[in-house]
Amino acid sequence: MLLLAYGGSAPWDAVDRIFCHLFDALIPIGICVILPIIVITLAMRTRRHEIDKKTEVMMKAIENGAQLDPAFFESAAKVGCKEKTVKDKLMGYLTAACVTSALGLLVGIVFTIVFTNIGLWKDDVGVAITCIVPCVILLAIGIAFFIVYAIGKKTWAKELAELDAKETADQQ
Repeated sequence: MLLLAYGGSAPWDAVDRIFCHLFDALIPIGICVILPIIVITLAMRTRRHEIDKKTEVMMKAIENGAQLDPAFFESAAKVGCKEKTVKDKLMGYLTAACVTSALGLLVGIVFTIVFTNIGLWKDDVGVAITCIVPCVILLAIGIAFFIVYAIGKKTWAKELAELDAKETADQQ
């Protein structure tokens, strides 16, 4: 059965081709799946290790009867995590909206120009539509981020006004 599928003349040719295809498929899986899992695991292990070390120091301080500082653990819980303000969150939504919309529009225009020049719109409409689908998805995501930004701006108007007042007071 394998010989018919791969058209080889000997059994080892079919097995060799199967293993070649298997290894060709494992490389992207390793890069796209396993590598991010390893990076996240190492980052979490580093945070856990730092918290464990701070806990150990704190336990020694308690044993020796030293005064405890509550801010000591507060910084350990937020290692590498910066508290985002409402304005930062909204700017993140606006940036994501602009990037995804511009990317979808740019890729759509490029595909349209290329497909028009090579005549693919007339020859194979299915391939052209398949290539345009990612552009439509990116545009939809960009529009969704714009909507989230607009709704968030209305919802958090009070918090934004307080932040602006605080920033102007800090500047003076």
